[in-house]
Amino acid sequence: MKTKLKTKLNILLFGLVTMLPVSALAIELTDYLDPNYQYQDAELGVSFNMNDGNQDQVSYNGMISAMYEMEYSTLPLKWDVSLNGVTDFSRGGNENDDSRKNIIIDGDTTVKKYLGDYTGPFVYGGLDLGIRDLEGSKDNDPYAKIYAGLGYGRITNATPLMEAIRCIEDLTKYGLISGDVTDEVYLKLADVIAKESEYKSRYSNREYEKYWYEDMEVVLKEAGILRNESLGALGIIRIQDILTDERVLQRKHGWEAGIQLDYLISDYSGADDDPGMGIYYEYAKPYGLKWQLIDRVTYSTILVDGEFGDAAHKISNGLALNYEMSDKIDWENIWTLDVIWESDSDADDTYLNMIDTGLRFYLSNTIDAKAGLKFTHKDQGDNPDDEINSQLYFQMIYTIF
Repeated sequence: MKTKLKTKLNILLFGLVTMLPVSALAIELTDYLDPNYQYQDAELGVSFNMNDGNQDQVSYNGMISAMYEMEYSTLPLKWDVSLNGVTDFSRGGNENDDSRKNIIIDGDTTVKKYLGDYTGPFVYGGLDLGIRDLEGSKDNDPYAKIYAGLGYGRITNATPLMEAIRCIEDLTKYGLISGDVTDEVYLKLADVIAKESEYKSRYSNREYEKYWYEDMEVVLKEAGILRNESLGALGIIRIQDILTDERVLQRKHGWEAGIQLDYLISDYSGADDDPGMGIYYEYAKPYGLKWQLIDRVTYSTILVDGEFGDAAHKISNGLALNYEMSDKIDWENIWTLDVIWESDSDADDTYLNMIDTGLRFYLSNTIDAKAGLKFTHKDQGDNPDDEINSQLYFQMIYTIF
């Protein structure tokens, strides 16, 4: 079973990667190197299914999820925050089936300080937190871990350049731009787009757009590519539609790696006062203007009495490969693999695979819908529940900000 699953996963990933195209534009998203960027996103998702008839009682299952991400990046400093919360609830159709509920909340924050070159070595520190209440589990204590380490490299958010390309394409489509657009113009326009938070801070949330759009117009006017020497009402509306009303798939490129020492304040089973170590590697690359690949590999272990190798070794890999089908539809693909190798020969190693593929529809600037298919598989010794579990789902997503 495990060999067949791995073969299927390899075939799927190979097929996706070989489909990646090359951009027709001269400029590439990897040309964007400005480290100054601010981004935040908060979403609330809900899914629910209910069945009745030919069963003892009404059965149902549902899920509520919440997510918050923040990225603050400057030349010498980078700060990331991620928070996720999920609660799922269900009840079977048999008379004796009770309702079940699980709650999982986790988050982490990391601060990186670059030493000299903004793409070179850096020191970093952070905090991992977790709270959960799992049905039938006794391991529901709060989780907390602090860590500090050394790293090298940098992942740059190139979304402003993607937004600039989208704006130029749209303005050209409506006949507002004539002539060739150089790479320098794309990058200058992207620099203005990336400073949205600065315009908000200077002119207030209510007034900033006027000044923001005016500076974009200056970039295009100085390049001599505006057909009527100004954007006009139509041009402003088109830019506003792209930058404010539409959602643009996040684009990132680069790589970074780090090694760290950490201290476990508490885990879900109540263990504490354990030092540990970890290693991570993250890689991001946009392929053309449609595809985005992000992969992160981590390794961690506990140092028992200061010795390496006496505790379990955990390796995790999280891969996201997304495709922008149109301005309103994204194809999202996620593959996560968690492996726990036990140092105790009497304990079973654990392999957990999850593949999630789905289409995300942007219905408005605040409401999205996602329909997808999720596969999960757990292999742990003679575990009888080692069949591949498949789930077809539909989710409504509300973007808070």
